[in-house]
Amino acid sequence: MWIFALRKDPNFTACETLVFDRLHDLRLYMPLQIFIESQRNLASSEMRRMARGLTMTQAVTWDFTPARLDLVSQWKRRGVKKGDPVIAAHLEETAVRYLISENRDFLPALPALPFSILSNEEAVRSLR
Repeated sequence: MWIFALRKDPNFTACETLVFDRLHDLRLYMPLQIFIESQRNLASSEMRRMARGLTMTQAVTWDFTPARLDLVSQWKRRGVKKGDPVIAAHLEETAVRYLISENRDFLPALPALPFSILSNEEAVRSLR
């Protein structure tokens, strides 16, 4: 969401809408792995803009605690790749209800997820 919004990608206008117009409607959970991946993929000026944007939300919960290894292992056994098992473990452990992501490779076709994955377009529609 942040990459497409901050870079004003014309193929992902819902990301801009969510980040620049609707953040005040959200309570965000920011686990360590998402923060690490944001730093890896965003320039320092974009990270600063993201940090400023996060102040516009209803609330942000920063969680720099490493994900539980037993949960990470469970997600890996289910076939989840790269940093995604760590993200899934964080979301499961904290009972986060929604992951907003344009990454359609995240947890592909896994049944019975403990959270829903929404595109930015779906998230914006749900806020109307």
